[in-house]
Amino acid sequence: MANETPQSARPAARDTGASQGMGMPAILAIVLPSLVVGALFGYFLLGGLLKGLFGSELVGGRVSLSESDLDQTMATYTVDGKTYEISFRDAILENGSLEAARRADGSYRVPSADSVLATARSQVMTAEAERLGIVVGDDEVAAYAMATFGTTDLPTIASAYGMEQDAAAVLLREAAIMSALRNKTLANEVGEAPAAPETPGEAEEVTMTEGYAAYIIDLVGDEWDAATGTWATTDGPFASALADYEITSTGATYEAARQAYYVAYQRHVAALSEYASQWTDYVNRLLGNVSITITTLAM
Repeated sequence: MANETPQSARPAARDTGASQGMGMPAILAIVLPSLVVGALFGYFLLGGLLKGLFGSELVGGRVSLSESDLDQTMATYTVDGKTYEISFRDAILENGSLEAARRADGSYRVPSADSVLATARSQVMTAEAERLGIVVGDDEVAAYAMATFGTTDLPTIASAYGMEQDAAAVLLREAAIMSALRNKTLANEVGEAPAAPETPGEAEEVTMTEGYAAYIIDLVGDEWDAATGTWATTDGPFASALADYEITSTGATYEAARQAYYVAYQRHVAALSEYASQWTDYVNRLLGNVSITITTLAM
């Protein structure tokens, strides 16, 4: 993938006693699971799930940062007795770019609390994927980018999200890791959404064609008995929805095909919802013992 940078290493655990320049070390202590409100598949900015939760960029009364403030600790989080630090720079880059956060006077906007939470959540889940032996190479990242954005061009992706390319590359790899983690830990995957039937020509909506029959038979699967040329069961979801349409092995109308498509699409949406629920439950369990403390610079 163009201009890709290696995955950034997870910060090493350290003793986070009183840090220089830090004050009010317990502005906000939050247990992460209560913030996992859903799962949006393929969402590039993992922290986007938490946007707007607090509705304010103020942290401890601060509204701006100087260049020298960026690498100071904004938050710490604890996992299995080990504590990790998140800098102001980390929180900014997880959700955008330094350029976007920079004001005209050269100062920087303070990241919001939800940006910090998103950063911690991303790091915790990436570490869990590493623990499970999940390795995502350049080919997998490129495949994820193509499937999600329709391109593997990093500058294009970074520009679309107002991010610096290095930060976008790291987040894109993290998103690919999250996808691999989801596929490894959940029992079932959701397939592709069904394709809609081809639109008929003018005045052909009620014409029975072999093409629409083949479309329906392929869509309904085991509900159709190829040997008898009719429904294998009359009480299945497709048979019930199509009871008023004439369907044979060699002929069906566009209206019948469209009705079959509606049934298939509804089933796909239901499966996607169940899959999302399973993923949310998994994330909640994973983050169940994680706590985060958001701090502020001394005034």
